[in-house]
Amino acid sequence: MKKKSKWISWMLLAGIVLSGCAAGGEGGIGERESGALLGGGLGAGLGAIIGNQTGHAGAGTAIGAGAGALAGALMGEANRRNKENTKKELRQEMMQQQYQGQYAPQPYTGQPAAPQPAYQQAPAAAAQEASTKYNPRTGQTFPERYQYDPATGEELQRLR
Repeated sequence: MKKKSKWISWMLLAGIVLSGCAAGGEGGIGERESGALLGGGLGAGLGAIIGNQTGHAGAGTAIGAGAGALAGALMGEANRRNKENTKKELRQEMMQQQYQGQYAPQPYTGQPAAPQPAYQQAPAAAAQEASTKYNPRTGQTFPERYQYDPATGEELQRLR
């Protein structure tokens, strides 16, 4: 039984060490997977220690690895979602700062824009500003000072 638990421990250790070679980002392991690997390794180690004290090191290792992998995966996924929400909030804050007190273009609907009443029209200075950037997907143009499309958050390209 001791040989089996040592073998399992060595395999888990090798998996953790070799997982460090994977590239992060696109094509590599994500935060959820790396959290599961780390949690599984830590859980297996703690399970082996506790299981050895009770006389069941193999069972302790297996149970600890499963519980640790699950907890690590949940924590990794929560971390990934938190980062995505932070990026989304920053993007929205940038757009609000960019359009504060200025004319904000309307989202592209595929139909010509209806004429606006005089009280809703942009000031003359903003209306005369040349559109030098555009969104390649929607075809909508924007003044030079805009970096991102306010409706979609996509980065704008220069007009050619």
